[in-house]
Amino acid sequence: MKRIFLTLLLSAFTFAVFAQIQNEDLAITQAYFQKDKKDLVKSTLTLSAAQSQAFWPIYDQYDAKRLALSNQRVQIINDYLKAFKTLTSDEAIALTNRVFASDKSYLDLKKSYFKKFVTAIGGKNAAKFYQLENYVQEIVRLKVQDNIPFIGEIQKNAKK
Repeated sequence: MKRIFLTLLLSAFTFAVFAQIQNEDLAITQAYFQKDKKDLVKSTLTLSAAQSQAFWPIYDQYDAKRLALSNQRVQIINDYLKAFKTLTSDEAIALTNRVFASDKSYLDLKKSYFKKFVTAIGGKNAAKFYQLENYVQEIVRLKVQDNIPFIGEIQKNAKK
């Protein structure tokens, strides 16, 4: 479990510096993370051969869509990082609404695939997969959030 946590932590740190990564580097980093995540899913779920055959194509479709949503979230973060020093109230509202829409899209994606996963691997395994999925996403989000300055944080620190 320590190895898994360290791998996820390293991956989360990588996501925290997206604003400094070129598009090509972003694709390489995400490809690396996807491989590690897939290995993590394989080691967490105990699937029969039939379940495995049914699960992985669905997982690949799901994860491609999840990755597209993740890229949108990265764009929101990048837009915030470009503007946070001079952020107006209207810009803050627009960014926050984009975050709400992103969160809703991600939840909608998870809900739309849940029945497919249940059919492929059963209810307990599907729930276990989403436990892991939520765990991974929360680690990444917390690490990213830890590295994003709060609105006004730099101005407040500069006055001290």
